[in-house]
Amino acid sequence: MRTWLWAASEPGGTSGVVGALVLVISITVILELIKNFFELPPIIITYLIPVLIAALRWGYVAALVAMVTGAASAAFFFYRPVHTFYVEDPARRLGILIFAVVAMVAAHLAVRMRRESEIVRKREKEISDLYAFSRRLAGSHSTSDIFDAIQKHLSMLVGRKVALFEPRDPSGRGEPIGGSEVPQNVRDGVAAVIAGKADAAAKAPIADEHGNLWLVRAVLPKTPDLGVVAIDLGRQTPELEEEIRARIEAVLYDAASTLEQIGLAHAITEVRMRAESERFRDALIGSVSHELRTPLASILGAATVLCDAPAVAGEARLAALANVVRDESERLNNEIQNLLDATQITGEALQPRLEWAEVADVVNAAVERRRGRFGAHVVEVDLPAEMPLIHVDAVLIEKALGQLLANAAKYSPPGSKISVRGWRDGGTLALAVSDQGAGLSADDSAHLGERFFRGRRHIQTTPGSGLGFWIANAFVAANGGSIEATSAGENKGTTVTMRLPIPANVEQLESISSD
Repeated sequence: MRTWLWAASEPGGTSGVVGALVLVISITVILELIKNFFELPPIIITYLIPVLIAALRWGYVAALVAMVTGAASAAFFFYRPVHTFYVEDPARRLGILIFAVVAMVAAHLAVRMRRESEIVRKREKEISDLYAFSRRLAGSHSTSDIFDAIQKHLSMLVGRKVALFEPRDPSGRGEPIGGSEVPQNVRDGVAAVIAGKADAAAKAPIADEHGNLWLVRAVLPKTPDLGVVAIDLGRQTPELEEEIRARIEAVLYDAASTLEQIGLAHAITEVRMRAESERFRDALIGSVSHELRTPLASILGAATVLCDAPAVAGEARLAALANVVRDESERLNNEIQNLLDATQITGEALQPRLEWAEVADVVNAAVERRRGRFGAHVVEVDLPAEMPLIHVDAVLIEKALGQLLANAAKYSPPGSKISVRGWRDGGTLALAVSDQGAGLSADDSAHLGERFFRGRRHIQTTPGSGLGFWIANAFVAANGGSIEATSAGENKGTTVTMRLPIPANVEQLESISSD
């Protein structure tokens, strides 16, 4: 229990609790000042601000303190009867309960995202350091250059003293490069490794007179003739010592490969690092997205129930708040689904399940599924009465068309028209989504379809991840089709055309079905 509380209070500790209290007090004072001039919005939702800030900066305990004190402040200062913690309005009591649930879920997600981002930053730094080390090794043309690179990288990795011994005389004792001060018993261990009398890879670390542990290891395990490294590990715990030793072994392995084949290791390491970075990012996105889906589904379901509840529907402010929670939860759910789709595409796990499908069914399903995203937009569907069957994965095509419709609604003004047209164009079926929105600039057209690309005009004004068009393109390509976007210029609308192949035997199949 004590361990859990200690972990939950990190990284803020006592100062985090104090900071959370200061945030709540600040929000309360601001609301007290402005309530004399303006009619305040729903008070309780305002206290989500200190909860999220506390969770991101100081952890669970600070967020819990912010949630409790925020709810208490709202009840004490703003809900009747004021200056008591009793709330007479049942709807407001329900609002406080909903606030507590939403605040705790949001705090959990915020803390998790902060920890995941810290892991990502740490991993990115390690990869960056390894990449720089590999580049330096690849550019080395002498043993001295390689030893210098090893020493500097290990010093940065461990954060303590690193001494490299290069045999320079027939005695085989060697001297540390750079004149590092090394205890005598550690020097004796180095001499034993150089002389081939000890296996440093399997030997326990050597303790000096101060109780610090030294790891003695041949740079090249096959032979100590290329030198020996002595690393001051300090007073490490067994777990941390094992982790550091594993990382050191990895560094020395790279160095040994470079000593054997200078130039070849550089190309191999560079490719491996890039591939590992991509796999790690995709795995992280998939893991975080899956973790977010469960609490988000609960929030979305609860918000939907609240929107339909008579008690909430009869209270205008509460109904508006519940609608905001539902709409934003749905939007976040769509973004998470985009991330999962992106992970599936990059992981080469996209395997279309082909079946015969009616074009009208696919189009109508896509329009209905995105109906809530259209708002005041007018959607017109124009499909010929006679449309050929298509042999595709209907789910993927529906998702692709839904992405195009969502983009059209996102980047066009409210009340404008969005049209979906279909026609047969030779051996392909064309589906075009046209809007009257922001259009495409030359730069947009050049980079459209790239992963995470978003136009400069929209980064600050329109939310999004830059995955929609890329996902749609991948889904259509998986079904043997293609997508192209055309625009007359900025603010002149965009037309995105999806082309799908029509099977050669479709006429025969249609005649059989009609009979």
